[in-house]
Amino acid sequence: MRVIHIAVDLTEASRCLIHATVQLPVKPDSVAIFTTPVWIQEMHSASGPVAGIAGLRFSSNGDQTLRWRRNPVNVSEYCVDVPEDVDTVIAALDAIITWKVTRRMVRLGWEHVVLYPAHKDVSKIAIQASVTVPSTWGVATALENLGTPAISSDRETKTLHYRPTNIQRLEDTPILAGCHFGRFPITADGRHILCVTADTTDYADVPQQTVEKLSRLVAQTWAAFGPRHYYSFFFLLALSNYNGFFGGFEHHDSFEASLPLDGLSDATVLDQYGALVAHEFIHSWCGKFRRPAGHLPRDFATPLDGSMLWVYEGLSSYYEGVISVRSGLMSPRTYRTTLARKTAWLDGQTGRLWRSLEDTGTGASLSRSKSWANWSLINRDYYYEGILLWLDVDTWIRTKTDGKRSLDDFTREFFGHGKATGPEVVPYTLKDIVASLNKVAANDWRAFFDKKVVDPLPYVNLEGIERAGYRFFYTEGPVIDQDTDAGTREAGWNSIGIKTLIRVAGSPFNFKEFASEIVAKRQELDAPIRLTIRQEDDEWEVAIDYHGGLRYPQIEHQEGTTDMLSAILATEQAQPARQDSR
Repeated sequence: MRVIHIAVDLTEASRCLIHATVQLPVKPDSVAIFTTPVWIQEMHSASGPVAGIAGLRFSSNGDQTLRWRRNPVNVSEYCVDVPEDVDTVIAALDAIITWKVTRRMVRLGWEHVVLYPAHKDVSKIAIQASVTVPSTWGVATALENLGTPAISSDRETKTLHYRPTNIQRLEDTPILAGCHFGRFPITADGRHILCVTADTTDYADVPQQTVEKLSRLVAQTWAAFGPRHYYSFFFLLALSNYNGFFGGFEHHDSFEASLPLDGLSDATVLDQYGALVAHEFIHSWCGKFRRPAGHLPRDFATPLDGSMLWVYEGLSSYYEGVISVRSGLMSPRTYRTTLARKTAWLDGQTGRLWRSLEDTGTGASLSRSKSWANWSLINRDYYYEGILLWLDVDTWIRTKTDGKRSLDDFTREFFGHGKATGPEVVPYTLKDIVASLNKVAANDWRAFFDKKVVDPLPYVNLEGIERAGYRFFYTEGPVIDQDTDAGTREAGWNSIGIKTLIRVAGSPFNFKEFASEIVAKRQELDAPIRLTIRQEDDEWEVAIDYHGGLRYPQIEHQEGTTDMLSAILATEQAQPARQDSR
């Protein structure tokens, strides 16, 4: 089998440019069709990078420029005329990357630069990769190195070569590189490695107590999800206040994420962002090892079926908070406050009147416009709705079995699959979910999910919160510090916020002034809130007859009920030793 070779140059990543050269085996005297990835699993959409490719040139070994043209129907495909004496085509391109890069670090997703034969099974296309970075930079990836890096003659750069793999695995194995770099073993067996790059050297030195929390995260995830399905796992974290986006992407034996600069050194910030780290690690089991059958296409051109994202993302979202508390990454108080806020956010999503939870996953590839997001439910509600759904399932199981079984019993069996393995994939369907849940606690789970997932649910699912012994409600004051004037975030369907507000009670509009007026009208029952609105060239005043005051969401334990939520958040006894025989 002939192997594709890709060489990536990251030395100009700070200019948002990544250079790549791809050597592609071809059949002489033919038209070769190459493609870039289109459907990226962790993005759940056709978010391929074709629009960011520039300077593309195809040539032969002898540097003869070859004619190419884009497929007019599938714009990610390039058709290249191959002469009769040519068996290798060399593609040179620049990838324009406007995120995941700063002057001091870069997170490389191979989908931005790779080309490969179209209409082929990507798991069967062999490829060998190399990456060039400034010589003082650190580099981390789950790909296997081939020896020590090669230093350039001017000692300005170094090139790392990786063991051959296939296109499917390469796309799922990103690179983290940066000038302020740290590498820390998380577990004693060396299987779990924390790699960070930061804006400054100090923040690349991760405190030992944070590493210990991550070690407990590994143990608690094993306890909940069973044996691992990787040989080693890399936590790839970019710590920067210049990333412009704090979030992460899952991969089978690594994940990449960006956190604030002090995200691993300040316990308060880690309390806020630790769940993100847990979420991406959980995905190694839920989303990568076991994934919906519709998320296992043979190439990156086949559309993904998102109808089971309420499991893929929803279950991961439920456990991100639970395992964060169990491992010490998040306090129970923060968990409860976060759960209340997310429940309140869902309470304002009027789109639930017409759209089901399942459909928010099926339509995950639709453009996420900010306009009327709560009416269209375009914000991928399977994340937050999934938290309440699986809390409902967990508390139901605990109640019906008198606390003898829990959702952990389901996840250990379903995602652990009995033994530790390497990076394998086992697909599932709803039928498999139902069958496995019935082994834990018998129920008409199909009818349960039909009601709460397949059909629109016109109200927020509070059953799990209430069964856990808590109630959700609103108060006039915040529990902890909350954003003050952070800008307009949401506009409810048919609400006054759909217009532009310019004055409140005659004063220039801002949220502090608006909040003060809402509080004042709590007592003045005969006086409405007066707002001045501007739309296009028109301006007018409206009166809102509202006297309910400010509303801050809370959940609290109800006296006289069993505090099941505290039991859910309690640390599980981990037994990882039996998982590491390989």
